[in-house]
Amino acid sequence: MTSLSRRFRALKLWFSLRYHGLAAFRKAIENDLQHAQGLGSLIEETPDLRLMAIELSAVCFRYVRGVHTENNLNRLNSEILRRIVERGNVYLSNATLQSRFCLRACVMNHRTTNSDIDRVVAEVLAVAKEVDNAN
Repeated sequence: MTSLSRRFRALKLWFSLRYHGLAAFRKAIENDLQHAQGLGSLIEETPDLRLMAIELSAVCFRYVRGVHTENNLNRLNSEILRRIVERGNVYLSNATLQSRFCLRACVMNHRTTNSDIDRVVAEVLAVAKEVDNAN
């Protein structure tokens, strides 16, 4: 009897698939993957940033300007992330790759635009400049 009282969690997805169709979902996923690749390209073109990994729509990178030890880079990137989240202009999370603290952007919104992607790099550089000036 309890199994009949459970919510049908897949119903929202089923309705969305029926209404929009598989092609719309495929296109949205493809756009997210293209935005992730575009962000990776922007990061590679920016001397102060180092691309660490792109996995599907997740992009991991670090701010690396100046001469720093790994521990200092980890602390610096952690502080950059803290301030980015505090400012609220873009949302990043973190990942640790090979004991290195990384900034992590994950593109998952079908409304993401190219200008949103451009703002990620601009925001990281602006916050990094603030952190450098504070030290």
